[in-house]
Amino acid sequence: MEVKKAALTWGPALMGGFVWSFAKYPEKLRWATNIYGKSFSLMSIAYENWTKIEGYGEALDAALDEIRTPPGQVLDVATGTGFVATRVARRFPDATIRGVDITPEMVAIAQHQAVADGLLIDFQKADSAALPFDADEFDLVILQNSIVYPEEMLRVVRKGGRVVVVYSFAGPWVQMAWPELARRFEQGGAEYVWGNRAGSGFFGVARK
Repeated sequence: MEVKKAALTWGPALMGGFVWSFAKYPEKLRWATNIYGKSFSLMSIAYENWTKIEGYGEALDAALDEIRTPPGQVLDVATGTGFVATRVARRFPDATIRGVDITPEMVAIAQHQAVADGLLIDFQKADSAALPFDADEFDLVILQNSIVYPEEMLRVVRKGGRVVVVYSFAGPWVQMAWPELARRFEQGGAEYVWGNRAGSGFFGVARK
């Protein structure tokens, strides 16, 4: 409990700087992806408990409320233990959903949980900086609480599709970092980009 309290006190503020730094200097910080993956490999068993903190999915639900047309093909980038993919599967039961994560332990947990919940979701190991999918393959590409590679997410989403990024408990700080990330999306070809606070979190939407 004390670990969670400390993380929710200091973690969100650090997240804002984290988001801004990767948006501003993506190539210089590319090396951090592997460290990020290894860190979450060690945290994989306990990570599912974080998703049960009150309010964890509030910003995600607000973002999904903005998706007016049910998507046919959905990609959850940096899926972790599958929280987003599972939420999307229940929101859009007719969608085909895939989830990718650089951490194999996370992928194994996500797949096991989906099977236990009776959900048909395809999980696989992949680097979010180099997604193993064709261009224009998805209607919705979504990422929560991880490193954002705007150009790669836009590459795999179809014309008229949407890219959504969500941060659970870092609303004020990610809001300050959002203009820089929004600029990256616009430079990557997004026609309409906007963001909004939701509870203690934040979400951003980019339409291709």
